[in-house]
Amino acid sequence: MRRASAARVTCAAWGLAALGCPTSSAKYPWGDVSQSIKTEHTEVRTVSPDYQRTRSQVWVREVARPTRALLDYAAYHANFMIADPPPEAALRAGEAAKTSHPFAGKLDEATLTSDIGKTPLSESERRQPLAFAPLSEFLQSRKVAGAEALAEVGAAVREEKWGLSLPAGSAGQLLSELMVHTPASGSGELWAKVEVQPWLTPLAGLPDQDGDGFPELYGRVNLAGGEQPLLDAIRNDYVAPVLSPSEVKAWANQLSSYWYPSFNTDLMPLGARWPDEQTEPNIKQELGGREFEAPVMVLRGKPQGKPTYNVILIGGGSAAASEAPTKTAAPALKLPKTEPSPDTKTATRLLEQELATTGKGSWTRWSSQLSGFQASLKKRVRGMPRKVKALSGEDGFLFYKNSLEYVVGGDLEEQRKNKNPLPVIVEFKRELESLGVDFLFVPVPTKVEVYPEKLGADGQHLEVVNPYFRKFLLSLSKAGVEVVDLLPLFLAAKASPGAGEEPLLFQRQDTHWTDRGLRLAAERLSTRIKKYPWYPALARQGRPFTERETKFTRFGDLQSRLPAAEQKKYAPETLLAHQVLGPDGKLYDDDADSPVVLLSDSFGGVYQLTDAEHAGVSAHVARGISYPLDLVMSYGGGPNVRQKLMRRGRESLGTKKLVIWLMTARDLYNYWEDWESLKKP
Repeated sequence: MRRASAARVTCAAWGLAALGCPTSSAKYPWGDVSQSIKTEHTEVRTVSPDYQRTRSQVWVREVARPTRALLDYAAYHANFMIADPPPEAALRAGEAAKTSHPFAGKLDEATLTSDIGKTPLSESERRQPLAFAPLSEFLQSRKVAGAEALAEVGAAVREEKWGLSLPAGSAGQLLSELMVHTPASGSGELWAKVEVQPWLTPLAGLPDQDGDGFPELYGRVNLAGGEQPLLDAIRNDYVAPVLSPSEVKAWANQLSSYWYPSFNTDLMPLGARWPDEQTEPNIKQELGGREFEAPVMVLRGKPQGKPTYNVILIGGGSAAASEAPTKTAAPALKLPKTEPSPDTKTATRLLEQELATTGKGSWTRWSSQLSGFQASLKKRVRGMPRKVKALSGEDGFLFYKNSLEYVVGGDLEEQRKNKNPLPVIVEFKRELESLGVDFLFVPVPTKVEVYPEKLGADGQHLEVVNPYFRKFLLSLSKAGVEVVDLLPLFLAAKASPGAGEEPLLFQRQDTHWTDRGLRLAAERLSTRIKKYPWYPALARQGRPFTERETKFTRFGDLQSRLPAAEQKKYAPETLLAHQVLGPDGKLYDDDADSPVVLLSDSFGGVYQLTDAEHAGVSAHVARGISYPLDLVMSYGGGPNVRQKLMRRGRESLGTKKLVIWLMTARDLYNYWEDWESLKKP
């Protein structure tokens, strides 16, 4: 194996793009670099013009083949969208970095170098890196031997403080990529690329060999001989298999779902070319007028409050990898015309009764009864660093910061203009009513509202922890909006778990509900749908659906939002799902021609478009009413997903009989965008 004193290799000999040959002094024990080199992956290339990691707002990448390894690398490599922002607090002045014995020995210290040319990696090995974060989760979810030890390497890199007083929640560097090296003798080694954050000034002067603004180190991963199972799984299960079009679609949905709590990501509709008419002018300007054919993923995010894009193409013509519909087009089902028939009296009566008994007739008095819990929760939220989005509770429960802020946020109707959801929801209801379409509003309670006791002693023996959510539902009901109130249903189900059922209603490590939670919601919705006067006509066109049990294993979307030191305490969860099958035995798919629309955020996508798939709330409502649903969803955009439906036009909307708007209740408070007034087609 070559060490830091090995002979230098020129850029030309590697066949890579040389950017110059720096002459930095040996300020650090890892040596100088022989050349400034920017390496491009053999099968992934950035095709958008002049991409700069530190200032661009869009990248377009092309993968040669749709494998999990290549798609993950395209998504994670040098991606501005998912970059950690600088810490809120300034670094303590005058501190010097201690560079001896870094990373707790998880990277072989004798191999550490800032020069990739001083590693034993061949040109081919250097040009086939793997994105560390998604690979590590892939291996852990499949319980591959050595996967936990590999995850500990990533944690050790992230937790290295260099003897500095870094702000809480800040990591000065990340293990970004892995490369597989096969020596002349032996089965293989894993080599790590560590990228140092530009703001870590005590390491100023560390060479940035690839010139992307993030200095780097390379070193051999020290797994004490436990590499072989990992290498086998990487080669056979991660790198080699080519994904089908439906698997590529599922991968993109999973990615957006996983990223949206931190980066507000959502998948855009795919067309023949991109950018399209919905794309912002500044994005088109950055692309210099270029257009790209048949992308397989257009991911829009707002990590810093402005729209950004990640776009993926597949080489050789992306159209070949896109979904080819096999269904023979059939006329949309037309049901007899009926007038909307909302039932607002039931919810109004129950909520007023709840206010009178539990709240003693006053929302303010009711809220004051919870002052101890609210004060404790506010203190914990204030103590969380800005970049930390998750909070550890009891029994392995993790809670999302935004959900906690919603619970202590106060009266939802007293938010400033464009943050108050009430007029927007009422406006949408009236627009649908003018088209003869029924409407149900279904806010999904947050995990903390269902399991406050998992936050500690202050949450014990509490039922309703956010009275102003109840006030908001009552205001909607009095304004003529029929609401489906899931909180009493969930609290009753929590108190009486069924024999043999999955007991929890929410995933421990995730913001979303479990199979049991979504099926309870689907059952409640199915029962309501069957009471509409137009349902008998729909039932005559019904078809039988069945279900089958399946399981999947994954990290939730909150584990990676914890402080680095806490992340390693959690292992992937194995979860239950029930996939729905049609009368032909094939897995259920939603139908855009259905007269029943489910308008949703990620709560409609989980289990349906991600993870188990074909097992989400729309599938189970379809099973309940014996007819498929039209699912229209936006991962982080529940408040404004209405615009996707409105763009279809009034004539199309007029063919619908019911729109169910299902979204997380936490977005009723301080949603990261304004609640948009309707953009009528």
